[in-house]
Parts: sequence; structure tokens; C-alpha cells
Amino acid sequence: MAAPNEYARSTLKLQERKDLAVFGLIGIAAIIFIFLTISYQIVFMLYAIASIFIFCTYFMLWNEKEGEEHFADTGKYPHITVLIPSFNTRHTIFECIRTCKGSVYPGKLDILVIDDGSTDGSYELLQKVEGIELHRQVKNGGKAAALNYGIEKAKGEIVACVDSDTYLAKNTLKQAVKHFAEGENVASVVVFICVNNPRNLLQRIQELEYWVSFGFFFKTIATVNGLYVTPGPTALYRKDILQKLGGYDEKNLCEDLEIALRLQKHGYRISACHQTIVKTEVPDNLKQLYKQRLRWYRGGAANIIRYSELFFNKKYGDLGFFVLPTMLGSGLVAALFMAWTILFTAKNALSWLLPFTYDFSAGMTLTAISVGNGFFMLNSGWILWVFAICIWGYFLVKSFEMVGEHFQLKHVLPLLCLLWIYPLFLGFVFMVSYAYELFGVKYTW
Repeated sequence: MAAPNEYARSTLKLQERKDLAVFGLIGIAAIIFIFLTISYQIVFMLYAIASIFIFCTYFMLWNEKEGEEHFADTGKYPHITVLIPSFNTRHTIFECIRTCKGSVYPGKLDILVIDDGSTDGSYELLQKVEGIELHRQVKNGGKAAALNYGIEKAKGEIVACVDSDTYLAKNTLKQAVKHFAEGENVASVVVFICVNNPRNLLQRIQELEYWVSFGFFFKTIATVNGLYVTPGPTALYRKDILQKLGGYDEKNLCEDLEIALRLQKHGYRISACHQTIVKTEVPDNLKQLYKQRLRWYRGGAANIIRYSELFFNKKYGDLGFFVLPTMLGSGLVAALFMAWTILFTAKNALSWLLPFTYDFSAGMTLTAISVGNGFFMLNSGWILWVFAICIWGYFLVKSFEMVGEHFQLKHVLPLLCLLWIYPLFLGFVFMVSYAYELFGVKYTW
């Protein structure tokens, strides 16, 4: 699902705390960066210790709640309207519709497709599809605008927002809707999102990433009402609550993150269903992945500032005191570490090249000594980091169990890349996204 090329920032007014929040973030970044320039090893050890603490917290939450997710069939199945926004998605939307029509749902179910000004001929083809209600917006207004239009037209009391490149399992809607019975304040239910048919190494890396993120972590933070995003590929909502809160923000880069934080701000709960999965298409090259994550991280930064009152506010419990701070902290540290790494690498490269300009043999000697020292030195910070990786490995094992997969040889290379190479890429994107936000670069999709 695409959107307009350039986005204006949200027209909803930000409170005066924005300036304070921005100043605070810059101050924190400056302090951390100064520490990095003084001693990278000290900061690396502190980061490793913090990671262990956070991972251990997730570990305890998981083991405390594991196995408690059982929902009896109440026999109540509300009317669901599936909303599928579409813009130039002729290669995926028909499979999406097929899986939605194949849903085994005991209650009333209808499918509403909102074409958002497609120019690839998909609208003309959709007109021939039976069993759907098709609406068209002549001008492309973006995914959020298409969904808002669909919400107004939906007849169901529950709306299931499904991306046009996402495919439901037969029992997705039946299993997910049960979670609304947890309470009247459950406004949304999210499901376990997996990668559809990974075809190259980059997609297989994302496959593991999705299993851990939307599997283990989502299930864990849901137990403390800490879900901060209702992922775009598939999420169910109570229609009346969405309308009460004004629908999606149509000028927000991450409308799924913004609506989730807005739900949390107004005291509603978001539940997670992991008894079923949906599969979605993911970027198959670095350029597409970079654009996707840049949008995610920029949207995340903007929405964190927008909803900064949720942070360290006892009214929002673990979401405010643990989940959101760790989410912000991980992105900020990743960006700073990448910035430091670039500067440090450049400095070391210059120091390495300088002796060669005077005496080639002296340069070779110094290179051999530095390599030898690096090989035999054992940094205690790395021991802590390995310990953190071991805990993370436990999360991965549990994620494999959740999706019903067994670790195979084909997972080895993606796992190694996920642990050691992929974080560098994400850290770089975090760094760029924060720089763009700081200098007010226009939003692009």
C-alpha cells in the first residue's frame, strides 16, 4: 500500500512539551556521545548490562505468563467488516481477497476494498471480483485516508484492517475476535505477523526478525498491556471506538503506531492473539528495506514526542515505565553507536594509513602488532554481550516454538546476519532517521 510522495506533518497540535522533549533527547544524546568519545569500552559494558537487565525482564515476564493464553468459545461472533486499502497492488491484492473470502468465521463477514486511485489497472480487475464491496477514491490520499473512508462505510461492529499484500489463515478472524471478550475496554486485537515465502537472504533475516518481534516480544508485552503499535498488515478494532477517537491520523507516517498510542492514552487495551498467524510480503532488497525502516523510525520518533506524556507516567503502568523507554532507548543508542562507529573507523583508518606515508615497513610492523593485540585481548564487555546474546537466543527458540518451526541448516546464515550484520544496518537507519527529524526533512513514503 503506497501513499503520496510527500507528507506534511500531522496537523494535530503538539503540546508545548515538544520543545522540552526535543531538548531532552538532544541532551541525552550529547551526554552519551561524550562518553563514547571518552571510553567506548565503558559505554559498551554499560549497554551490555542494560541489555541483560531488559532481556531478563522479558524472560521473567514470559515464564510468569507462558501457557496462560486460553480462550473458551463463547459462541458470540460479532459482525466483521474486512477493510483492504489498495493502491497499485494488482500483484498481491487478489490473493489477499482470496484468503479473506476463505476465512472460516461463524458470524457475519463482509469484505470492503477501497481503491485509492490506482493506475495499474487493478481497479478495473477488482470490478469483476464477486463477494466484495468495492469503493474508489479518484485521488490517491494514502492508506490512512482510505481506511477512514472504509470505517465510515463499514457495516460491521468490528473492522479488520488488512494490507493488500497480507494473507490471512483460515482461522485468523475466528481466533482473533475471541480476545475482545477480555473486556469492553479492549479496543484492538493484533495477530502474529510472519513473512510470506522468503525467497532470498534478506527476507529470511526478516523472517527471523518478525518471529521474535511479533511473536515473543508482542506476546510478552501484551501481558502487561504494553503493546504500542497495532501493525498495519492486520489488526482488528471496535469500530465505535475508532470513530469516537476520530479514526486514523491521515498525515502520520506510522498511522498504526499513532493509533495504538492514542488508544493507550485514552485508557483502552490492545490484546495480542498468537493462536493464529498472517503472512505478509516484505522488502526483497536493501533499498526497499531502507525506505520502509526510515519511515518506521521517523514515524516512531515523531509519535514518541507527540505522546511523551505517556513516559514515566504511573497512569500507564509498564507501558510508560518500561516498554516505551526501552523502545526509545534502543533506537537512540543504536543511532549513537553507529555515528560513533563511523567516526571511530575513520579515525582508525587515518591512524593506520599515516605511518605508511612515512615508511611502508614501519606501517606494516604497526599493523601486525595491532592485529596481534586485538586477537589476544579479551574484553570483559564482550563476555557480558555474549551472555545477553544467549538470553536473546532463548527468545528465538521460543519464537520458533510459537510458529511451529524447527531450527534447520537454512536458518544458520540468516541468524548470524541477524545477530552481527543486520543491527549495523538498522543502527545506520536509526541515525539517518533521527538526523532527518532533527533537521525537519520532509516526510516521504
